[in-house]
Amino acid sequence: MGGDRRLGRNPNIENEGSDVARASRLESILGSWSQNGRHFSRPLQVTFLLFLTLALFALTAQNIINEYRNLRAPVDKTVSSAQTLFLHQKSIAMAGLTRTISVLSGDPDLVSAMRAEDSARIELAVQRLLTEVSGEADKPQVSIYTPARTALYKSHNRSKTGTADRGYILSVAQLIGQTSRGLEYGDTSVPAITVARPWVHSGETLGYIKLGIDISGPLSAIGTAIDADIVKVVDTASLSAQNSAIAEEAEWLKSDRFMFRAVGSGPAPAFFSEVLQTGALSGSFAEKSFISGGRLKVVHPFPVTLADGTKATSLYLLQDLTDEFRAFAQSAGISLVAALLLAALSWISFKRLLGTVEASVLATRERLEQEVASNTEELEYSRNRLQEAQRIASIGSWERNLETGELHWSEELYRIVGVPTDTDAVNARKALYRQIPAAERPMVEKSIQHAIDAVSNFDFEHRIIRDDGSVRYLHVRGYVIANHDGLPKRMFGTVLDITERHTAQEQSQLLAGILEASLNEVYIVNATSFKIEHVNQCARENLGYHADELYELCPWDISPQHTEQTFRDMVAPVLDGTMPLLNVEGIQLRKDGTSYPVEVRFQLYRERNKDLLVAIANDLTERSAREREIRSAKEEAERMAYFDTLTQLPNRAACQRDAEHAFSKDSSLRPKFIIHLDIDNFKRINDTLGHSAGDYCLDEAGERLRTCCTGLGQAYRWGGDEFVIVASGPDVDAEELCERVNLVMRAPMEFDGNQIWPSVSMGVARCPEDGDTFETLLVHADLALYRSKDSGKDRWCFFTSDMKIDSDAEARTEQELRTAIRNNEFFLVFQPQVNIRTQKVTGIEALIRWNHPTRGVLGPGAFLPVVEKSNLAATVGDIVIDKALAAARSWMDRDLDFGRIAVNLSPSHLTSGTLLNDFNAAMKKHGVGPEHLTAEVLESVFLDDERSDNSQVLEELHRLGVHIELDDFGTGYASLSHVADLPINGLKIDRSFTAQILDDGKKEVVVNQLIHLARSLDIGVICEGVETDAQFDRLRMMGDFSVQGYLIARPMPFEDITEWLSASPEDLLFVV
Repeated sequence: MGGDRRLGRNPNIENEGSDVARASRLESILGSWSQNGRHFSRPLQVTFLLFLTLALFALTAQNIINEYRNLRAPVDKTVSSAQTLFLHQKSIAMAGLTRTISVLSGDPDLVSAMRAEDSARIELAVQRLLTEVSGEADKPQVSIYTPARTALYKSHNRSKTGTADRGYILSVAQLIGQTSRGLEYGDTSVPAITVARPWVHSGETLGYIKLGIDISGPLSAIGTAIDADIVKVVDTASLSAQNSAIAEEAEWLKSDRFMFRAVGSGPAPAFFSEVLQTGALSGSFAEKSFISGGRLKVVHPFPVTLADGTKATSLYLLQDLTDEFRAFAQSAGISLVAALLLAALSWISFKRLLGTVEASVLATRERLEQEVASNTEELEYSRNRLQEAQRIASIGSWERNLETGELHWSEELYRIVGVPTDTDAVNARKALYRQIPAAERPMVEKSIQHAIDAVSNFDFEHRIIRDDGSVRYLHVRGYVIANHDGLPKRMFGTVLDITERHTAQEQSQLLAGILEASLNEVYIVNATSFKIEHVNQCARENLGYHADELYELCPWDISPQHTEQTFRDMVAPVLDGTMPLLNVEGIQLRKDGTSYPVEVRFQLYRERNKDLLVAIANDLTERSAREREIRSAKEEAERMAYFDTLTQLPNRAACQRDAEHAFSKDSSLRPKFIIHLDIDNFKRINDTLGHSAGDYCLDEAGERLRTCCTGLGQAYRWGGDEFVIVASGPDVDAEELCERVNLVMRAPMEFDGNQIWPSVSMGVARCPEDGDTFETLLVHADLALYRSKDSGKDRWCFFTSDMKIDSDAEARTEQELRTAIRNNEFFLVFQPQVNIRTQKVTGIEALIRWNHPTRGVLGPGAFLPVVEKSNLAATVGDIVIDKALAAARSWMDRDLDFGRIAVNLSPSHLTSGTLLNDFNAAMKKHGVGPEHLTAEVLESVFLDDERSDNSQVLEELHRLGVHIELDDFGTGYASLSHVADLPINGLKIDRSFTAQILDDGKKEVVVNQLIHLARSLDIGVICEGVETDAQFDRLRMMGDFSVQGYLIARPMPFEDITEWLSASPEDLLFVV
């Protein structure tokens, strides 16, 4: 977009941009070529000459194509005509030969001579009969054969009399017993039209008669008919032995492996040898054309196929097109000359006319250029003056033609908007609109559009954000003028950059707003008269005066400690410039007579016509109140940070803070021990009585701990239901404090009519025996706490070194377990379960083993406790399920009956929330249905805090179709209600009962009753640990159920159990 001299198209037609760019490039090329339009005849002459050339080429090419088509028409028909004539001649010849054979075979003399095999009589009879049939015309080749196809007579090659004929046509006649016709080499070693027939007389086969006519005669007639020479070509490489004699005939010309001769009396053309060598006989029309003796010859291939399918002989038609080609060349030449003459005449006329027009246009252009140059100087002078004035005033202008869309900007407007001056008007206007904030753009567009619609003025202000990020404020004014129809025609506008003025106003308003909204009292005093000229809201509110009342007062009127003189003396150093700032404290008097302390800062501000004294007063009363509030907030924040609101005990942060000081090296009274405790079965309180009961229990526990620790230590709430007690000093007895806490915490608690009997487990770590830092002691106390819980809860334990060893060992085992999972070190062994009556396999239990890289194969007791304590139970359980179902799939594929595959469910896996997904994923992966699965669960899973959750998971497994068995039943962890209430399909009687049924009558009774109980409840029974025949026999008397144990089989790897399953039923027992 340029200045006044730059024009642009309608900015609403954005798709014209690319067309304009292309037109500009074309105009640039044409302008350079025509010397900026002064010699426009050059491009016109070239254009006209190009047009003439194309027209001449098109007309000439059209005429040549038409003449060429006329030339090709008879040529294209030559071969088809020759083929038709050849077939006709061949048919006539075969018909004549067939009649001749009939005459010969029926003549009595010839029949008699044939029976006598008298060659002389045969020859006389044949000559007589041929003279009667053919007269003096060319006689056919006659061959007469015995039934064995031995030649008795050959009219054209008597040297072959007595030889056998292996010709194809004669072979076909002998084979079919009828007349056979076709082309083959005759007795003269030249292809002949041949007819052969078995000679049968009175039912007796006398031999064979074969007649042939050389194709030269029919071909001569064809050549005459189509006005073409015919050349016979023989490929000697394809001649059979019996026809190779043709190569010795002198009339044949030879060319490499080809022989050729002309049909008729004329000689073959000399160039034909070159034709055969180049192999151009099957190419295009041009390749098949040759010049010979000043004549244009066209060679047409005319292949001849013999009766046996070979193509040793080919015919070629030589057509003379000399006269036709001369006519074609003459017509094309005349057309070309005529076109050239017409083009030359047109060119001369056009050039003369163009020269006249160019001279006239050039004269007119020179006159107009002189006038334009004169006007341009005046316009340039005026434009420069306008641009300078706009630059000084920071005013840009623009003009827009509303009818054509043309637009131009002044140079100053480009500078204001921040757009390069070489930008065209359309893009500059787009850049301006992009710079207008989105919130103001509708107002700008609405104002402009209203002015256009109403043909009126416009006046508005708006912001722009230039590409460099600077913000400018613009004042836009202008008007719209109408055409003679009253419609808007042109629009004129000015743009004034008011950024500096707007910034000054904003700063002034900002400062005034800051002063007015300041929380300090601000006074502006005339430095000469000391009259108050301005006060802010804070000063008015604090003093209780209206502004008009304060404007009548002087500073000493509101400062009772000052008189006029003392005040003047106080501020004198500021007024004379000795001190730039003066800070004083004093008392200010309100309108109601009350006073308040203030701190005042005085500063001199000089304006053009007067000096002002600025006083900023800070109400010390409010500052003191704020300081008290801050101190109180800090104290409250610190209390919240280090205090537990529920138990009214210090929290973990307070414990860590106090411990850092108590256990520091500089402390002379380091605590003798710390106790880490938590409330036993606290989760059960929350789950059964609700979280309100849990909160009450914690609150009560805090109160009890605070009471019993008085004088012995400080109790802290560590988090959840955990607490930490730090001894008060080195003389406190840990046993005494633990006993006191244990007794106090056992007392029952009453909540909403419910009685809670709490207990605590505690772990004690002593200083310095168990550690000399709080962190170390806390870790050791935590280990002792876990030992207390493992020992039955409601007790305390002191830390011992073996706890650390056990903890480290478990940590190492956990790390090794994670490595084992990554390295797939777990595998399964399988122990079968069989029916005690039928010995049929009813199930196989999958048992996990760990192939440890250094310790060898480990049983589950060596690592499952660590698995349960860590978060690995679900992962290991998923591995067991996957491998067990993979084994089941293998046995199913081998049609092995294994009953159900049983897997033991870990309590942690049962509560992990992934068990059902693990079963479903494994069943889908291996294609094993739930009817083939058994999940074994321990009785203990129904005694912990997640009993209801465990029951729900088992219910879902049961609904899925998985068989549920209660493992190790009778060990005392569950009641009989579990058997009746839970989705149990079977019981596994613990091996501890099986081992003593022979020695302990009571155990035998228990086992017997359990079996009958299960039968009554319609659930299955598996008796574990059967190791002797006596145990087996005793159990067998108790009923029909399954047994498992070493007597049946020890746990076996997959390959061994597979082989075991494949054995016969009578071999299933006593495989130990």
